[in-house]
Amino acid sequence: MSEQNETFMIEEAFARLEEIHAALENPETNLKQSLELYTEGVKLTTACKDYLQTMEKEIQILNEV
Repeated sequence: MSEQNETFMIEEAFARLEEIHAALENPETNLKQSLELYTEGVKLTTACKDYLQTMEKEIQILNEV
């Protein structure tokens, strides 16, 4: 497992994604903030996807043993 996966907490990423979603739905969030939040959300989503794929591969390896 890589160092990134050891420090990555998917639960924290999901919580942050929920915060981002709420902020994006807020009509008081301006365009610049929305773009920054969207960018952060895309990065977090990609990190979650990568993390889950890694976990899936590890589970498949364990099931083959």
